Amino acid sequence: MPGPNHTSAVLLLYFAQIINSGLALGSVYGLMAIGFALIYNSSRLINFAQGELLLLGGLGLFSLTQAMELNPFLALAAASMWGFLLGHFLYATTLGLAMSQSPLRQLMLTVAASLVWQGLAILVWGKKPLLLAQLLPMPEVRLGSLYFGRDTVTAMVLALASGAALSFFLRHTRRGRAIRAVSMNPLAARLQGINPKASHALAFALAGVLACMAGMAVGPQTMLRYDMGLGLGLKGFVAATIGGYSSLSRVFLGGLGLGLLEAALVLLVSAELKEALSFSLLIGLMLLMPMTSHEERA
Repeated sequence: MPGPNHTSAVLLLYFAQIINSGLALGSVYGLMAIGFALIYNSSRLINFAQGELLLLGGLGLFSLTQAMELNPFLALAAASMWGFLLGHFLYATTLGLAMSQSPLRQLMLTVAASLVWQGLAILVWGKKPLLLAQLLPMPEVRLGSLYFGRDTVTAMVLALASGAALSFFLRHTRRGRAIRAVSMNPLAARLQGINPKASHALAFALAGVLACMAGMAVGPQTMLRYDMGLGLGLKGFVAATIGGYSSLSRVFLGGLGLGLLEAALVLLVSAELKEALSFSLLIGLMLLMPMTSHEERA
């Protein structure tokens, strides 16, 4: 029979694998969650096309890598510009067209945009999974018994750097402070000369940049598939709901937590339960949120 040392070694190996896999995908979920929170706080809209921003962002980068060789700095610049354009175009075809419409109609426009963009991905790139090259190669890292692969390190670096850059932008630039002012009180911001529509458009564009960074991180991990946008977008929605939307750092931690939870389920229980538990968690949170809000008001 295996001794206690063998059992401890196996448990430690499982733990290391959970941390490595969970942080790799959790970083992607965290980036998606920040995009959800950024748009929601700016415009009070849940953007269900966030996953398709990741999909088209990653596929656009894939096409660019087939046409030319990209060094890391050029890849980051290309991803930022492409994501910015995608996000701005999404705003122009959803909230920009329905600013005076009901929230439900605005929400359905993002759902429709998600379906249209998925169809566009099929027409242009087909249904075959595509492997995005590692555009920001990072070294493997070992910390004692913990091992972090290149994909994990790259995803973490992209996520943390993107989050830090966004936080700096929102706190220390005029445009960033305008987004925060609109999120706090649109009427007061308008009286101060801030254009809420411009802030909404910029929030969408920044969410597009975050989605492209997530595409850079997930493309080498799981390959790019035409149907991956919805699933990853919903995971970002779950992570943002866990974090509560009010703090970018909390929603990012919600993404990391969700990634670690899924990795533990895949390794210790069953991969089939991963999706069911993630969305069961979302349902539970949605049921508890009205109660929490009511208690806070009381």
